[in-house]
Amino acid sequence: MTQPATDNPCKSCPTRVLCLASGLEETALDSLAECVKPSAPLEKGKHLYREGNRADRCYVVRSGVFKTFAMTPAGDEYVTGFHYPGELLGVTGQATGRHADSAVALETSTACRVRLDEMATLWEIGGGTSLMRMLGQSEKKAAGSQINLGQVRADARVAGYLLQLSRKQQQIGRDKRILHTPMSRTDLANFLGMTLESLSRVMGRFSKAGLVTSRLGEIVIERPDDLQALALHIPDSD
Repeated sequence: MTQPATDNPCKSCPTRVLCLASGLEETALDSLAECVKPSAPLEKGKHLYREGNRADRCYVVRSGVFKTFAMTPAGDEYVTGFHYPGELLGVTGQATGRHADSAVALETSTACRVRLDEMATLWEIGGGTSLMRMLGQSEKKAAGSQINLGQVRADARVAGYLLQLSRKQQQIGRDKRILHTPMSRTDLANFLGMTLESLSRVMGRFSKAGLVTSRLGEIVIERPDDLQALALHIPDSD
C-alpha cells in the first residue's frame, strides 16, 4: 500500500531534484517511497555504517554532510571523502558484501537507504536512470579527486578541492562562493594527503593574498579566477 502524500518523504525531500526522485511522476514517487527509506537524524559523530558491516544497501545523502574513512592495519585513519546532499554512499561495499569504509555524520545529517533487494522495483518505476546518473557522478567525482591529489604543489591541491566543493555548492542550490565546511582541518588535510601544518600554511597564504576568507564552518571564495589559475589542470568533476 502506498503512503499518503503527506507522509511521503520523497515529495518533501529538499534534494529531490538531485537524487533517485529526479524526473519521476507523482505516482512513481509513491512507489519510490516504499523502497527508499530516510534514516532518523544522525547527530555529529554518529555512524551511518561501519567498516566491515554487511553491505546489503547503499545510501543517498538527504541532508547534512558525511565523512567516509577507512582504517589501515596499523590503526591509522584514512579519510576517503566528504559527501553532500544528493551523493551516493556505500556503493563500493556491494563488491564484497561488506563495507570497506565507515561513514560518520559531520553535523546533524540524514541519508536514504536503498536495499539491494529493492533495485528491481526501482528500475520498474523509472528510478534506474537517476541511479545510473548518480553512479556516473560518483565515479567522476572520484576521478577528479584522484587527479587533484596527484598535484605536486600543495597550493594547487587545496585550490582544486575548494573549486570542486564550490561547484557542488552550486549544484545543490547554495551560493558557490560560500563553502560549507563542517569537517575539521585535520580531516581535510588527511583527505588531501598533506600534514595539518602544510594545509594551515596554504590557507594562510590564500587568506593573506585575499583569495579566501575563513570563518567558523565556512570558507568564502573571494577571488575564484585566481584560485582557478592555481588549479588550472583540475577538471570539472560535477
